[in-house]
Amino acid sequence: MVLFWEQGYHSTSMPELLDAMGVGRGSFYAAFEDKESLFEEALDRFGERNLAILRDVIATESPRDVVRRFFEATLFEVPQRRMRRGCLLVNTVLELAAVEEGLRERATAHLNAIEALFTESFRQAIAAGELNTSRTPEQLASVVMTLNQGLRVESRKHTNRDELKTILDNTLALLDLGA
Repeated sequence: MVLFWEQGYHSTSMPELLDAMGVGRGSFYAAFEDKESLFEEALDRFGERNLAILRDVIATESPRDVVRRFFEATLFEVPQRRMRRGCLLVNTVLELAAVEEGLRERATAHLNAIEALFTESFRQAIAAGELNTSRTPEQLASVVMTLNQGLRVESRKHTNRDELKTILDNTLALLDLGA
């Protein structure tokens, strides 16, 4: 997963994968159909991990703090090398949008699942009177996902944490989700 995350699908060679996994070609093909099936598993694992993080944040934080806490957990509280990888799902959409439709769709499905969880969280918070906004839950979630994509691309550009936090703070203030 880390090789794909750092280098992208097309730039990661089979010899690199075999070396990173510490397996021979025969063992690889006993476990995976091909490079694409391994990549699909990496996308699924990455997507499920991010959904789990978001579920945990939603369960433990106030609705106003969910977005900030999600980005803290997935971007700001990780080692710099990991932060600079961006997001495997976003990276995949950018790399494969026009060339590998199935993989792009798989990454997009995971991003959509994350957006749906944000939408439901905002819906519940608004219904409970914990979040006062003129925006719909869908609008809020859409902007948060656009923010996610932008922050991940900025992190790949090696934008420093303080600048990324400023982008987050300004966007949350515009959405009236700031602290």
